[in-house]
Amino acid sequence: MLFYIAVCGTVVCSCKKKDNSTEPGKQWLMTVNFKDDYINPKLKAIVFVSDAHGNPLADTMVAGNTSVLLYSEKTATPPFQITIVKWEPDMHNFLVTINTYQNVTPSEWTLQGRRLVSAGEAIINLQNIPNHIGPILYSNSGYSNLTFATTGNKHPIYQLPDDLYIKLTAQKGSLYKWTNGILPGETYNVDLSDMKTAEPHTITFPVAMQDFHVKIYGYRDTNYLSLPITTDELIGNGDKTDTVTVSVPPATFSRFQTNIELIESWTSPLTYTNIQNGAIPDSFVKLNAAISNINIQGNKTDFNSVGDFTVTSAKWYFHDTENLAFEWTVFGPDTLTTISLPVLPPAMKSMFPKLALDSLTLYQFEIINYPELDSYNTYLENIFNPAAPGPTDRLNSSSVRVMAP
Repeated sequence: MLFYIAVCGTVVCSCKKKDNSTEPGKQWLMTVNFKDDYINPKLKAIVFVSDAHGNPLADTMVAGNTSVLLYSEKTATPPFQITIVKWEPDMHNFLVTINTYQNVTPSEWTLQGRRLVSAGEAIINLQNIPNHIGPILYSNSGYSNLTFATTGNKHPIYQLPDDLYIKLTAQKGSLYKWTNGILPGETYNVDLSDMKTAEPHTITFPVAMQDFHVKIYGYRDTNYLSLPITTDELIGNGDKTDTVTVSVPPATFSRFQTNIELIESWTSPLTYTNIQNGAIPDSFVKLNAAISNINIQGNKTDFNSVGDFTVTSAKWYFHDTENLAFEWTVFGPDTLTTISLPVLPPAMKSMFPKLALDSLTLYQFEIINYPELDSYNTYLENIFNPAAPGPTDRLNSSSVRVMAP
């Protein structure tokens, strides 16, 4: 037998949680805790550990809010690779998200969900709409919709009661309106004849960009515990520009998160991203780093990288004939020069019999810098350490995405 796994549920346990290394004759590899419905309550997930060369050491299928301890019956030398596999409905498909983390030492990880549970929907109709340009932003806690539709808009409600924020761009500037006390199951006819003027803020790009996507999230509190409200969302139209002006309601939010994606030209394989927390920034922070000399050999690729960054990643994709879409991302430190997919363990072969490593296509690299973190190991600690979990999407970051040739 190659491996041993003990799984503890919240009600019935087949193991007693104790010192992670106390299974006689077996080598402890990892402990992974699942909390707050990280796994869809109606579905399952897979966890597996591989050695540094991608060979399976232990794997298991898990469900619910549980803890899994993974052991090997043969000697395994760290560092390891640990892979988390989960699947969720995605439009007309099931999206299978596979994340592999390289250079992992035996440790305890906690994966915490932030699953929103809808209490129902409210239907929004707009009345007395001012002359405006472009789509209208509808937003409430945890949900937003940028659309040209003005009637019959269905909005999931995650907070009872909730507020509704409407924002549009009129010829004289951006206008907004708040509607309080939104409840599920109700229809609201919102009169926009008394909209207020939003507060503009200009963000400068490093050079003129042909395309951009800017999204501003507002938080009522200072520690990002409240559900965010999308206060503005802008999408480029292909005209080159070196600035963008976003608008937010004045004196409403304690903090913001600004997410920006930039494409310099349609012919460029590069996309630049920047996430900044706190006040809305005056300028985009561009990562000065690059990947070059890419050599793809099946599910393995060699490359060179330069610059100052924290995490290297590569993403593969496959869409099978049964409406299953797979996105497999491998994460590692900035020192990586080779990335390859680990071998499929028994649990993966059983769950996804049509998935093969040679069916996956490499389509993107991403190198990411987290200025608040000093290393890749700190990155892993920040998002998985049960003593201090902290999602990386709440950290400042800059990245370069490189489309595979």
